[in-house]
Amino acid sequence: MPKDKMSNGVEPIKDRIADIWINVFWKSPDHLWALKVTVSIAFLLIPTELIFHNSFFGTTLALGVVAMALGETDVHPKGRIKSSSIALILYVITSSLVAIFLPLPAWFAIVLLVLSFSLLLIGGIDSRMQGVTFGTMLILVYSMLAAENSEKWYYLPLFFTLGAFCYAVISILLLYFRPYRLLQQQLARGFHFLAEYIDLKANLFPSDPQVQKVIRTQLAQKNINLAQQIEACKNDLYSYSEECSPEALPVADHYYRQWFLLQAMQERAISSHEQYDLLSRQVKSSDLLEGFGKLMREIAAAVRLYADSLLTERPYRHPFSLKWTITALRAMLDAEKDEPYYLTLSLLLRNLTGLEENLRENEKTIDQIDVTVFHSRKPERTGLKSLLHATHPRFRFAVRLTLCWMLGYGIMLYLNFGKGSWILMTSLIVVQQTYSATRIRLFHRVFGTLLGVVGGVALAQLLPTTPGQILLLLTSIYFFFYWLKKNYTIAVVFITIFVLAAFNLLSNQGVAVMMPRIIDTLVGGTLAYMAVRFIWPDWQYKQLPGLMLNAVAKNRRYFESIYDGSVSEEDYLHNRRTAYNADNALTSAWKWMRLEPKNRRGYQDKAFNLTNLNHALLSYISAFGVHKSAGDLSETELALCRDVSDVLRLVSEMLTNNADEKQIEDSFRKANCWDEQIDKMMDDAGNHRVRLIYNIAHVSRELLAEAKGIVKLYEV
Repeated sequence: MPKDKMSNGVEPIKDRIADIWINVFWKSPDHLWALKVTVSIAFLLIPTELIFHNSFFGTTLALGVVAMALGETDVHPKGRIKSSSIALILYVITSSLVAIFLPLPAWFAIVLLVLSFSLLLIGGIDSRMQGVTFGTMLILVYSMLAAENSEKWYYLPLFFTLGAFCYAVISILLLYFRPYRLLQQQLARGFHFLAEYIDLKANLFPSDPQVQKVIRTQLAQKNINLAQQIEACKNDLYSYSEECSPEALPVADHYYRQWFLLQAMQERAISSHEQYDLLSRQVKSSDLLEGFGKLMREIAAAVRLYADSLLTERPYRHPFSLKWTITALRAMLDAEKDEPYYLTLSLLLRNLTGLEENLRENEKTIDQIDVTVFHSRKPERTGLKSLLHATHPRFRFAVRLTLCWMLGYGIMLYLNFGKGSWILMTSLIVVQQTYSATRIRLFHRVFGTLLGVVGGVALAQLLPTTPGQILLLLTSIYFFFYWLKKNYTIAVVFITIFVLAAFNLLSNQGVAVMMPRIIDTLVGGTLAYMAVRFIWPDWQYKQLPGLMLNAVAKNRRYFESIYDGSVSEEDYLHNRRTAYNADNALTSAWKWMRLEPKNRRGYQDKAFNLTNLNHALLSYISAFGVHKSAGDLSETELALCRDVSDVLRLVSEMLTNNADEKQIEDSFRKANCWDEQIDKMMDDAGNHRVRLIYNIAHVSRELLAEAKGIVKLYEV
């Protein structure tokens, strides 16, 4: 074959391989994580199985890899070295203690009690220790499962730690060559959540009231995901800054600016310029509203492209179609200049145009942000002494899970459960800090285990040979890590198949241990449920008054930082983020409350109304904040802002029983005059943001009315 034809044939193949690598793995952190773990296990398992013919060594090494992979958290190579070193030391100590004391039930019960409670408490210090201690507790259970197959007691600490060490080396080396990769992944995930939010919100243009109710509920959930991801980015950025050298700070600053860009775009996305049912009724042209929906979908698609550019490190290419859509939409809107809704839609278009500009001129936008103040910020840490208190959530979590483990170990001994260690494993995975989260995790665990047993037994029959079982093990662990952060039920299916394949390799008893695994899963799940249900149950209705108070106070501070010219940009950004986090906590509490027992859903309707009103208030304040730089407010607008702020302050006082009846009556009287006052203000062209303020005032007045009953929650 001629050389040029050969080269022409090779190059396309290389290009296709590169495209697959970028599109399948580099754009998908979950695929990349799964590949990293699978390659590490294959590197250890295949030689021990096919060359040395020792299944115990291979499966023990593989379990060490799994524990280390599930426990890794640090985003900087130095931090990863620290956490891996601590983990390896704990793995040696824990697996050694299990190997030595497991044959002595009374002594092992004491070891189990001390180890579990201590590790759970230490995990509350910060995210690094939470990951390290979780991996250590996995090693503890793995050691109990593998002890009967270990010829020497020191095999367990040796091979678990060796497997964990090999994975840690691979992980640290990859992070060393791509030190910013994990920051890029976290930020990209945030932008993907933002794109999902905008895409969903586009369905409101146009929409009917019934559809709007469903979409608003879905948007609240999307906003929870986005707010939590922004906080995760913050913690990772603080952790990275703490570990990196002064020379690397300018590069870290670039990702800080990306984080602020994400928050600025969140403010624009979450903002509401008008009630959507009013817009859908008032706007005569359905094409106009559909044009806004189309623009939002195109912006969402562009945000996804921007997120992908962060992952691939390729330049972001702004879609040309966005400019054409904005031009066409502006022309359609100009044709409606004489309509009463023109001003509202023009502000909405300005907001969406701002989103487009954030993307198109992202470098210019983020370079203007001063982030030097964040160089000294550190990840949140909690002193161990403060955790040793019965009112602390982490202490209660440690007590619940430790009690589950002690009861599970007792059942394992006295009912002669051969593989009863899975009771402890199920409790470790299922027990969460809230009843509702535990209930959801329990369903996923049990349902996923049942599906995994059925699928695993069928696959084991199709692949009866050793190479077939290795293939099944590696495939199942790959898909477990891929689905772990996406769908926990599917992840449990694959980890169950992984366990079956591992026991087939170890003792050719994979199918035989599946029924005990189902029983142990049910027992461990029941213990987890009973512990969270009856030991210091923390029902959400008891939290709602405090969360509502915090949300209203943070919204008021956010609102004041917009119209108060003395507030610095740094304080404004901080106030905005804390308001979003407070709303996120309140919405999450309401969501979890719906899964609690019916007799524990106190004041469900009022809690629903208050949560919706607070989120609506935040959305309207966000719209006001988006346009905060559009010229100075008039004196009448400032006066109205101060009146609204006074009402929100009174709501906070009512929630703490610090408001007297005269204050409440005066505020209602003043608030009832707002409609007439605002009608007069709208006749003056100088009050160009009065409509945005009116929306805030309207919701604040409704919040004042609802707050009358919320104080009863404190009496329960």
